[in-house]
Parts: sequence; C-alpha cells; structure tokens
Amino acid sequence: MNQIQLPETYMALSDFRKHDIYLTEMNQAQIIADFFPGTFTELTQRLSDITGAFYGGILKQAGKLYGAEAIDQLSSTFMYDLGSRMTLRNLETKSNLQPGIPAVAKILIGAVFTSSPEYNFEFKELNDHKGELLIKGIDRYHKITQSLQIAGLLKWPVIKPFIQGVCDTMGLDVLLEIKVLKLDPDSSCSYHVMISEK
Repeated sequence: MNQIQLPETYMALSDFRKHDIYLTEMNQAQIIADFFPGTFTELTQRLSDITGAFYGGILKQAGKLYGAEAIDQLSSTFMYDLGSRMTLRNLETKSNLQPGIPAVAKILIGAVFTSSPEYNFEFKELNDHKGELLIKGIDRYHKITQSLQIAGLLKWPVIKPFIQGVCDTMGLDVLLEIKVLKLDPDSSCSYHVMISEK
C-alpha cells in the first residue's frame, strides 16, 4: 500500500492542527491530502477569497436590511477601523516605528504582505514629507462586489478609508489623495496613492 504524502503546507502549519481528533475509522492522511491546500499560494488565495466573500456578503446583507446607502457607509467605517486597529497593533509591537509618512508606508506594506496578496506596490517617492506609490493587481473587494452586483454602490478604491485610518491613528495632519488609474471588469486595478504634509 502506498504511503500518502502530506502537503508541505500541512507539515509547516502542523501546530494549528495538533489538537484535531479524528475517529479511528477516518483516514486522516487521505482527508488531509484531499482537502488541505497543497501550496502556500493556494492557501493564501483561499484565505483571501474567504475574506472577500465575508466583506461582500456583509455589505450585500446590510443593503437589504438598511438600504443601498448603508453599503458604502459600512464599507468605509469598516476599512477605517481596520486601518486604525492595524496601526495600533503595529505601534504597540514595533517599538522602532515612529509616527510619520514612512511608518504609514511600512504599515501599508505589512497589510499587503499579510492581508492583500493580490496587490503589488510600486513606490515612486518616500520621505518624511511625502509618500507616493502605485497599488496594482486584483482588487478582491471589487471582485466580490462585482459578483454580488453591488460594486456600483461603493466609492473606489474602498481601501482609501483604511489608509486614512492609519494616518489619523498616528495623529498625522496629511493630505491623502488616491486616484483610480484603472479598475477593469475583471477587477485588475491600478491606484495612485499620494500622502503629503499639508
């Protein structure tokens, strides 16, 4: 009988699974091989898809319960709060992170690394007075809201309040401008972000 090869992802993340208990008649190795994401890319994409589905599903339900205008209000408030919370966590855990435009950039990079794998960034300028970058890739928030037919009820990009929440939580008096350079029906996007001192 062939030994079932467990995915490397399962082995690397086994600490999360060490308390799972299967029934004796269940083929644990086969279940893991069949259902555990085989690569970190697949795992990351699945997590991102679930995050997007949660976001979109909540917004659609809010629209049904409270009207179409609630959709953008809820999205904006949620994104702002998310940016604020991420900033507070980073300021607490990274003692060398001093409030300022470079710190905003680092938090944005961290958000892309941990939460928005479909985005890529391209910095054009970064100093104490100004940060300019492009955010490109697939906008998962647009993708899910397109499929739920509510994208037209949102102000794009929906990440603007996130960035504003980062800046406000640091107490920065800055001008934040985000322009949509591209947002296609397939949700491929390019956003120009400019943060500058007032």
